[in-house]
Amino acid sequence: MTERVDGAGSSSLRKRLDKLFTSVRKPDGTEYSTREVAEGVTEIGEPISHTYVGQLRRGEKDNPTLRHLRGLAKFFGVPVEYFTNDQVSAEVDHELDTLSALQALRVRTAAMRATVLPEAERSLAELARIVEVIHALDAAPAPTEPAAPSGEHGR
Repeated sequence: MTERVDGAGSSSLRKRLDKLFTSVRKPDGTEYSTREVAEGVTEIGEPISHTYVGQLRRGEKDNPTLRHLRGLAKFFGVPVEYFTNDQVSAEVDHELDTLSALQALRVRTAAMRATVLPEAERSLAELARIVEVIHALDAAPAPTEPAAPSGEHGR
């Protein structure tokens, strides 16, 4: 008989699974699809369909096997207790929120670099040209002043 997990009520399971989907991202920053999650969990050795993953996420199914929860937990990198223990869930959610904030900061920083750095590089290049002109002027021989008229006039 397959072991079912009691205590993973539909509302909390749905919310927790949805939190994982929205917080744990692919390397390119996009959200995993239910198909990608199902394929990843299946590759780990816990076969599950993308349809079932979607039903769990939407709260349509609420009594997953321990095997499925272990696979989902392993895929998303959280302890299996995340799905059944409120304290563990709260701690992991805090870590996920921190991770999401760091990812958002990384995206904003990359966007800022894309817009600010090219302008800064142009400014630095212009400044370097100005410094080169100043150095060239300093290195150039001083212009000779016209000689003062000799002799005294008006005597």
